[in-house]
Formats: sequence, C-alpha cells, structure tokens
Amino acid sequence: MNLRIKYRLYIHVDGKLIPEQYDRYEILNVREGIDPNDTKDYQELTKKLSKSINRPLNEFEIKNYETM
Repeated sequence: MNLRIKYRLYIHVDGKLIPEQYDRYEILNVREGIDPNDTKDYQELTKKLSKSINRPLNEFEIKNYETM
C-alpha cells in the first residue's frame, strides 16, 4: 500500500530548529493495513519516513497522509 505523506522539515539555524516555509511530500510503500492513527503504526511510519528522507525524527513533522 502506498501513502502520500505531507510533512514539514525543520532546519538548524543558530542552534534552533526552524520550520521551512513550505511543506514537502513523500510517497512511501508501507505494509497493508497500517493505521497511522494507532500509536505503534505511527511510530513505524515516522521511522520509515526518517529513513526515506535521511533526517532524524526530531527534524520533521507529519502534517497529513492519504492512501494512494
């Protein structure tokens, strides 16, 4: 199953994390039946997105997701 994830990336500026002006999108292939509203599945989703965009978990925020 593919999910289209809308997220906001944070960048380091003068020792602070500042959100970028625009949202980004990523399409992830996830296991069938994943429920992003479930805590365990949400953690799995954030880890997978973190690997995909090559950023630590604290440098992005998931805004929205939809099934494709």
